[in-house]
Amino acid sequence: MNFPDRIPHTPFKGPPASATESVAAPIQKEPLTRESLVRRFYQLVAPSLPNEWEVEIIVDEICAIPPSNRELLFAQIPVIWPISNSLCLSFLEDGCNVIETVPADLVAKWVRAILRRYEQQGLASARDLIVNVEDRFLSPLRKDNLVRFEDVRKRMLFYLRGISGEDLDIGLDNNSHTNTTTFFVPAEMLLLDSYQKNQLLYKFLLTLHWGFNLLGTFRMDAAAAAIDAELVDPDENDVSVKCNAEEFREQFDYPELAADLFFLFETGRVMHWLSKDLPGLANEFDKLKDDLTTALSSPGATHSAKKITELGISILFAEHDQTRLRSTSSAAGLASSSPQQSMQLAKQFYGNVEPATGHYQRPPLMIWLGTHDFTKASVEIERKRAELKETFIIYLQALQKKSEVTSPQVDVAGMSEDADQALAVVSDTEADAAASKLQQIIDNPDAELPDELRDLIRQIKDDLGYIPPSYFSAAAGISGVGFARQDIPVSGGEGLDGQEGILLDEWDYRRNGFRKNWCRIYERDMQLLHSTFVDTTLEKHRGLLLKLRRQFEFMKTNEHFVRRQREGDDLDLDAIVEARGDQRAGLNPSSKLFVRLQRNERDIATVFLVDMSNSTEGWVGTIIKETLVLLCEVMDVAGDPYGIIGFSGMRRSRCDLYKIKDLEEPYNRLIHQRINSILPREYTRMGPAIRYATKTLKHFEARTRLLVVITDGKPEDYDDYKGEYAIEDTRKALMETRGAGIHTFCITVDREAHDYLPQMCGRGNYIFIDEIDKLPVRMIDMYRQLTG
Repeated sequence: MNFPDRIPHTPFKGPPASATESVAAPIQKEPLTRESLVRRFYQLVAPSLPNEWEVEIIVDEICAIPPSNRELLFAQIPVIWPISNSLCLSFLEDGCNVIETVPADLVAKWVRAILRRYEQQGLASARDLIVNVEDRFLSPLRKDNLVRFEDVRKRMLFYLRGISGEDLDIGLDNNSHTNTTTFFVPAEMLLLDSYQKNQLLYKFLLTLHWGFNLLGTFRMDAAAAAIDAELVDPDENDVSVKCNAEEFREQFDYPELAADLFFLFETGRVMHWLSKDLPGLANEFDKLKDDLTTALSSPGATHSAKKITELGISILFAEHDQTRLRSTSSAAGLASSSPQQSMQLAKQFYGNVEPATGHYQRPPLMIWLGTHDFTKASVEIERKRAELKETFIIYLQALQKKSEVTSPQVDVAGMSEDADQALAVVSDTEADAAASKLQQIIDNPDAELPDELRDLIRQIKDDLGYIPPSYFSAAAGISGVGFARQDIPVSGGEGLDGQEGILLDEWDYRRNGFRKNWCRIYERDMQLLHSTFVDTTLEKHRGLLLKLRRQFEFMKTNEHFVRRQREGDDLDLDAIVEARGDQRAGLNPSSKLFVRLQRNERDIATVFLVDMSNSTEGWVGTIIKETLVLLCEVMDVAGDPYGIIGFSGMRRSRCDLYKIKDLEEPYNRLIHQRINSILPREYTRMGPAIRYATKTLKHFEARTRLLVVITDGKPEDYDDYKGEYAIEDTRKALMETRGAGIHTFCITVDREAHDYLPQMCGRGNYIFIDEIDKLPVRMIDMYRQLTG
């Protein structure tokens, strides 16, 4: 496109006095053409002119909207441009997609809010107010009491991690529940009549479900499982300890009713704890009694639902002590001090609320409070238990070596510095003595133990009540029981959700060698969430997407003319002239006188490896997801097979990989849902993810194979996987990938990337993007250059 020449203008003197109040500032009118729009734009922003490439994209999008909306946007240029050129360009580009949702009389107010946000919080926050105008600007005007969890997520996450002292996470679901490490709450809260009250309800729900975790509600099932596994000895006088949640529910005609009763008596235990340990929150919640009672009462409810609601209100708003609860008429004498006692009390109270006929319908109170998900909690508890055992044994082996408590015949000196290498096999007698000695050291309160080991002991005792002898036996190396990692099959051990783990090596530059079978990878399915993110992104970048699709259309095939052929589509004039000259010179002319159009089909396979660590939370993660949406759209046009794998995890024993799209999987609504469901998770152990993706590509037949890593920072994990160690392992993994004939490329938005990317990725194999909102275009341009 030809841009207009720069023509002299009088210096811009700022917007008219009424510009922020009027949405129809005078603009010179010209016949509607693309060139006229460009000219008007330059007239408004002179003398400081924007990048021509950016103007081209913006004008493409402006041309696609109705004239009335176009005028609303152009009227605000004199207001925003003097404050920030970048903000103005963002307003025009992103505003094309949302301007039709903003009433004309609110545009000026919206622009003032954008400018205020820009001055207080910067460009990224102001852009958020433009892109999410419905959520951030219009909805609060209509509903002052609506709380969207995404708006308060960071604050709630800090709160939850603060009261727990653990690295917990929060997810979204219609039903509040927890698996003991992730706490799920609804996406919106609109129950009460003010924003502050609904925000407090979020805080209470998270605290309630954390309280279940803290007070051992879910260890009821874990205790039953431990008995089955002979980890603990059951109390012969307490039959209920052997009963898990599912067995308890099956005893009743209305299992859901029994589960709700158990839930409420466990809630009573949490409320009692809350009043002692978090009295401020308990007092604030007490003030909501009248509001919640009104909001959660259902006049047409069944007898059972009414009784459950009465019991629930009395438990939630009692004085949270035993005497007050006992005096409550609807719960006469009922107070719980353990999950097993809650189970017994639920049995006693069941007869008072059991429906005479029909079915049990959960009242609004219980729907709001949520449920116990014992299945997910048990799986997570087992995973944490196995991880604690493994880590505990590693520390014990190190302690064993330091204290020299084993028999001289035990090859302690020959142990690798890696704590999980197999110990020498010794006799049962010798190993028993070593295990007994280790147990004596641990049980000695005066023993000097590392803080990490003391913390592990506390966590194991909180879970099981004591440390099983098998833990000491494994560390001491009893024959057949020793902790020998090479005995674990590559795809035989089960991890989270019953999935099989895959063992991979890790490079240790300090030893100049690999740690064999050091990392365990788990292939996870995405937990699908309902979201309109993909649809919103496609609408937001509609103009850009049209342009990119046109460009990728030309990448379907690689066509070029091959000259001097014996047969072809047309005559080769140069060859004919040369043949004629040879003939006149008495030489034999060539018979290769034709031109043929040769089409080379593309044969390219790509895997995109996407960082899903907790550092991608917020706008960084949003832009990465937008990039994936645009990539899928344009690569579907090019027809190249491609896969997308997300990676995160915590420590070497749990490197999680999330298959967002397989190489041969078609791009459809299911892929949309998986991209919608990408959330920040834990840490960035990059080496195992790269090695896994390399194996995936090696088994896919294609002439050109490409691995692209998208991350927001350097590799790092919860353990010692950080600094130079992590960078060198990632560097080695990328070298292995290139050695397998696979091209590699890394894209990062880390501002410190220049310090380590050349060493980690190699010259020319990476790009650093300092403006995250440019990532989608830069990413797609990079792919076109690498594969075009």
